[in-house]
Amino acid sequence: MLCSLIYGQLADRFGRKPCLIGGVFVSIIFGFAMAFSPNYIAFLAFRIVYAMGGFALYQSAFLISIELVGPKWRSFNGTLLCFYWVFGYVSCAGTAYLIRDWPTLQWVTVVPLILCFSYIYFIPESPRWLISKGRIDEAMVIIEKIAKSNKKSVPDNVAEELGHEQADEDTKANFWHLFRYPNLRKKTFVVISHWATVTLVYYGLSLNAITLGGNDYVNFAINGAVELPGCILGLLALQYIGRRWPLAVSLCLCGICILGILAVPADVGWARILLAMSGKMLVSCAFAIVYVYTGELFPTVARAIGFNTGNFFGRFAGLAAPFLLDLGDISELLPPIIMGSVSILGGLTVIFVPETHKQNLPETIQDAENLGKREMHLEKGTEMVKL
Repeated sequence: MLCSLIYGQLADRFGRKPCLIGGVFVSIIFGFAMAFSPNYIAFLAFRIVYAMGGFALYQSAFLISIELVGPKWRSFNGTLLCFYWVFGYVSCAGTAYLIRDWPTLQWVTVVPLILCFSYIYFIPESPRWLISKGRIDEAMVIIEKIAKSNKKSVPDNVAEELGHEQADEDTKANFWHLFRYPNLRKKTFVVISHWATVTLVYYGLSLNAITLGGNDYVNFAINGAVELPGCILGLLALQYIGRRWPLAVSLCLCGICILGILAVPADVGWARILLAMSGKMLVSCAFAIVYVYTGELFPTVARAIGFNTGNFFGRFAGLAAPFLLDLGDISELLPPIIMGSVSILGGLTVIFVPETHKQNLPETIQDAENLGKREMHLEKGTEMVKL
């Protein structure tokens, strides 16, 4: 959550790749530091910084992955990270089962990050971000390299077309630009609601796994494994259907599964577990869609800021998840009623945002403001009207 406040500004101002490499360095240094913490307070301090590095690493990788490709491959690239998340989730259970000494477990899980140093050499900066900052020559070097690897040629007039100057306001986009224009402001509030919904429900169902009984390691692995079909459904929906309705359906069905727990007698435990795991699969599908959808709703000049605005409020909802489960001490009906209702309401909010399937990414603030508008009434050519 702390990193959400900082990362968006840094990534949109200094680039995706510097934040990616910075995240690698921070994660490795403080990941090893955690294993040798002299006391619990030091461990918590190292853990906070370690999490911030991991956040920057993950989010930068996602932004680069969707900004390097066109509409055809954006769904695949955007959801690919979700599959790696599931792999790490499940393998963590097996690793923790084999290594019961926590300091050893800590450095064992950090060692693979050393391979990420290779990113410095073969992962380029986002050409879209470079273009948005007017660094056309640097962008053209990357574009030509990509075209050569794909055995394609770059048209002669591309550099000239990309060289059109952008408005100063676009190149200096910040957090407040998300709320300055009516259509973009509406999208921002809806994105915040989506992130809050999926994060609350996701962590609520994940933390509830400890109540399943049996072996904790097996429960943890199963809780991660059920996300795999959710990621597959998310990928297929993004690729062949779109964003709006798959997100709405997955969240609404998730809410129905959670509310369905209320109708199952307490002595029919297997049915309750089945509904909970179905809800976890569906909210994982929604999470995969939200990642891609958010990246497509915001412009390149403020994509990281918009993305992490939603993420920030989502983390607030995630913080509430443990306390939501504690409401079960008052009445076991409260957690499923709240999570189920929130999930359904979150799914209904998609009516306020446009479909972005097979559309080009918005590059400027104006592109994002115009996205989804049926009629444009602009007084001065392409100038936007501020409210």
